[in-house]
Amino acid sequence: MATSFRAGGVTEPWVVCSARPDRREVALTFDDGPSGSTEAVLDVLDAHGARGTFFVVGEWVERLPDVVRATAARGHELGNHTWTHVDGREVVDPEVWRDEIRRTSDIVEGIAGHAPRLFRPPYGAVPGRFARVAAACGLDATVLWTVTPDDWQLEIRHEQIEEEVVSSAHAGAIVLHHDGRPGDESNHGEPLAETVRALPRILERLADDGYRFVTVSELLAA
Repeated sequence: MATSFRAGGVTEPWVVCSARPDRREVALTFDDGPSGSTEAVLDVLDAHGARGTFFVVGEWVERLPDVVRATAARGHELGNHTWTHVDGREVVDPEVWRDEIRRTSDIVEGIAGHAPRLFRPPYGAVPGRFARVAAACGLDATVLWTVTPDDWQLEIRHEQIEEEVVSSAHAGAIVLHHDGRPGDESNHGEPLAETVRALPRILERLADDGYRFVTVSELLAA
């Protein structure tokens, strides 16, 4: 799925869903924040010496800047997930996408001190088309995933999340979690409690199996 990449920049849009399996590393990613769940996720990651990548929604960055600032300060990576969580299957105008991506990169840079390098399209929709726009906006890669427990579902339990991630993980995997629900005003609260409950056991079990937890950029660089 990947196209060419060279040191110093992207020569063609680069879409990735995993890294080469030559190191026992995985990247845990979190979409749709920041939210009231994000700091609890950060606490769990920090307690296990793990770093994650957070694909943030610009309008929620604007509402919860302190959470974004804390995420960056604690050594985690910030990625771009558009301003409104726009669905590229429904909104097909690349100029709208460009505005959503640029606004999000700008606000993240203003709050965290550096712009995101990575982009993830909401819902994973039309990644090839989104990748061209993201590259034109200065982002290095469009990132999908290889493992997801569908933890956004309201009825899912933490045991299910844990088993799906642990059973599906592999070297070079990019794991998709969620730390927010951007279309819901309760995003200020704790909308992803089951994800937070599942994380400690996921980290413990994968660490016991020899895995290290790195950011997506670190995974791809390796």
